[in-house]
Formats: sequence, C-alpha cells, structure tokens
Amino acid sequence: MKKCGILLLFLAVFFAALWGCGRAENEKESDRKEVDYTVMDVRKLPKELLKIIEENKKDEIRMTYTDGDAMYLVRGYGQQKTGGYSIEVVQCTEDEESILLDTRLIGPSGQKKLAEDSSYPFLAVKIEKRDKEVQIQ
Repeated sequence: MKKCGILLLFLAVFFAALWGCGRAENEKESDRKEVDYTVMDVRKLPKELLKIIEENKKDEIRMTYTDGDAMYLVRGYGQQKTGGYSIEVVQCTEDEESILLDTRLIGPSGQKKLAEDSSYPFLAVKIEKRDKEVQIQ
C-alpha cells in the first residue's frame, strides 16, 4: 500500500512538471509576433554581402548582415547536386530578446528537366535593423 502511494505521488509530480513545461513553451510562443520582411532579389543585395555569400556558398550559411538601417538575414543550403531548388520562409518572428527566421528547402519537382550542374540555393530576407539575437533555421 505504501509503494502504491509513493508511485502515485511520483506520477502526480511528474505530470505536474510536464504540464508546467508545456505551458511555459506555449506562453513563450504566444509572445512572438510577426516581423515585416522582404525576400530580396539577388540583384538588389549589397555588393559586399553578395561577395560574402559567393565565398561561402558551398557550405550552409546562416548569417546576418547590417547595412545602415537594414538588416539582412541570409540562409544558404550549400551545394546541391542539381538545380530546381527553392526556399520557403516558414516564419519570421520576434520576441523581446530574439528574432527567428525559419526556412525550408524545397526540392525540385520530378516532372521537369533539371539542370545537371550543381546549384547553391540561398535566401536573403531584409528587415528593419534591430539589436537582438538572431536565430536562423
């Protein structure tokens, strides 16, 4: 009987802790708000930023670049075997402490003929400059 009581107490404490952690995470997510952003045309990026991207395009890139009042969030997916890839912005949000850019690489569709040369897909998002930590996924 005593073992059963100890087990029930343990389970109650475990589920209370689990519920509290889940609740804190949901509250943290609800504090985030959307950030206004522009997906940039490569031709309109600052030349110095393009140079940095070109030098590092074979590897994954997660970086920021500041130019005046603008901040560029760059996500590159490194060398891909073919062309036909695109990148989708899943979300761009912020809270009091940080900015989060979440992207997803979309593979080429199987219906069209692909370029046989390697490609180096990347995306640059322009936002208003902020003094916050940036997380790029």
